[in-house]
Amino acid sequence: MLERALAAARRCHLANTRSGESIECLFNPTHLTEKIAVAWNRLVVPGLGHHVLQFQSTANRELSSVDLYLDRFAAAARGDDILRFRDFIRALTVPDVATGAPPRTLFIWPGTLTLTCVVASAELSYRQFAADGSVQVYTATLSFEEIVDLRSEGTA
Repeated sequence: MLERALAAARRCHLANTRSGESIECLFNPTHLTEKIAVAWNRLVVPGLGHHVLQFQSTANRELSSVDLYLDRFAAAARGDDILRFRDFIRALTVPDVATGAPPRTLFIWPGTLTLTCVVASAELSYRQFAADGSVQVYTATLSFEEIVDLRSEGTA
């Protein structure tokens, strides 16, 4: 199922790697911020007027504040429901019952980035409502943190 999602993806796509469930965003985000923090050891050499920097590590890559726009009318035209997308996002924030580990998410932006990660935070902002109170438009602002599993890369 994930292979089909990768092959067919035209827009930003999210997949739960454990369940195999995936969902395509209605629209691609308007921007993407990729953060990579680097840790340096600062070595003090007596008599030297500055620190010598020695590489220590890099932190996991982060995608912060990825805004996904959900519109009920656009979703209905594709035969989809924006509340199903909300439920999918919420499920990515709940740990696996058996292991207690966060569900791994495959973030796919075709031609730009594919990242195995976890949802670090999710904020749902409901923007427009119908007269009956049903949600018409909302944004989901998500932050992701990369999961690096050396075993899956064959370098155990």
